[in-house]
Amino acid sequence: MINIKKFLIILFTFGMFASCTDDLADLNIDPNKSPSANPAEVLSSAQGFLGYVIDGQYNVRSALWAQYWTWGPGVAIGNIERYVSDGTDYDNGWARMYSGSLADLDFVEKSDSKVHAGIAKIIKAYSFQLLVDHFGNIPFTEALSGATEGNFAPKYDNGQDVYNALIPLIDKGIALLGSNGTVGPEDFIYGGSVANWTKFANSLKLKILLRQANVKDVAAEVKALVAGGNFISSASDMAKIPFAGTSGNENPMYAAFERSLGLFYIASNSSLLHLQETNDPRLPAFYNVSTASKSYVGITQGSIDNEPFTNSKANYSVAGSIAYGKANDVILMSPWEVWFLRAEAAARYGTADNATTAFNSAIASNFTYLGVAGGDAFATSLKFSTLSSLKDKLKAIGTQKWVSMNGTQEDESWIETRRFNTPDNPFFYDPTSGLMKKPAISVLGAGVHPSVWLYPQTEMSLNSSAPPQRTLTDKVFWDN
Repeated sequence: MINIKKFLIILFTFGMFASCTDDLADLNIDPNKSPSANPAEVLSSAQGFLGYVIDGQYNVRSALWAQYWTWGPGVAIGNIERYVSDGTDYDNGWARMYSGSLADLDFVEKSDSKVHAGIAKIIKAYSFQLLVDHFGNIPFTEALSGATEGNFAPKYDNGQDVYNALIPLIDKGIALLGSNGTVGPEDFIYGGSVANWTKFANSLKLKILLRQANVKDVAAEVKALVAGGNFISSASDMAKIPFAGTSGNENPMYAAFERSLGLFYIASNSSLLHLQETNDPRLPAFYNVSTASKSYVGITQGSIDNEPFTNSKANYSVAGSIAYGKANDVILMSPWEVWFLRAEAAARYGTADNATTAFNSAIASNFTYLGVAGGDAFATSLKFSTLSSLKDKLKAIGTQKWVSMNGTQEDESWIETRRFNTPDNPFFYDPTSGLMKKPAISVLGAGVHPSVWLYPQTEMSLNSSAPPQRTLTDKVFWDN
């Protein structure tokens, strides 16, 4: 995997990576090749890579699989909505994570700058969790050892074992944050704020624990973590990678679309109709009205072939500026995500938080970020406090989490739909009443949706330690 590093650096430096700040072009270097590389420069490179991987790869596919968007007129229906894939579809999302961001983070982690190393450990944990959530078993203990140890066939570790190692990795990162040293503008996410990195680290630990809630007893750890507090709670401490919107410094999803066919995704009726049926005031923030009819018009997931051939994009609603804009941030963790986690923790385990207060705070913070008034009133109207069963509480949390991540955290939303959709509470994927519908062109059965990504073809071809290829309906360890 490390051999791809030089190619990716060249690709990003002269292509779509360009810059995240005025001088980021000077920071896109290969730490394995450049004798002048220092932790500050390489940390910037790692964060920049991560932003492009998440918004240019992960969020694009998940915007369809979480049924926020669907294919629109003027383009051929793609295999993503057919749920047809092969390993080549996932080469970039894997290679850019390992050979780009993680390779840079590994360099920073091993540097003499302890504060930079602490940040690197925390981002590493975030990245490895993301890989497990998509691929299941992955290279972990032997990953990134090609350049230093000549190991070009790293073994695959069990996903549960990787998860078990993440919180200790985060704790080591937190400990290093208090070391002597200064981190400044090279840290695109928090500008060197140790206080905010600690909040992110604690929030990430809560996410890691709750992701396993259906398969592991994490009650004691969750209660202790929540009792300590110190989480992301507002837009001021949100973990995000900013983009200025200038040439070469555009949001990765926006840049990817604009270099090809433009935005040809249309509002999915799965999301659009839910917003209309619940009178959700956030609808205008998520979708624009059709320029032809001045009303909201979506398409049933994966059914563009059933629409009039003569229709143009102007006949439908497209994503609003929150989802599609050249200066949009790439969000790693949002306050609404963390408040929903805290609501779930309180509902499941009776933590120090009040579940209703946390649930309402999640929705209110999302309204605030979107610039939509009435968040408190809408949250109260959902009457979370009247729900008595855990099943109903989890349905309310999962549903609102899905709504709130529209346009900002599409990939995290897709991951969470898989976790919340359980055999005894299939409110996302139930073929009759589920929030998400089977695409008309899906090759999978009724109520069956992708639950994992395939292993990249490059791994299947080049890594002799790679396991057999899986199917899209295989599951990661926490998905029951």
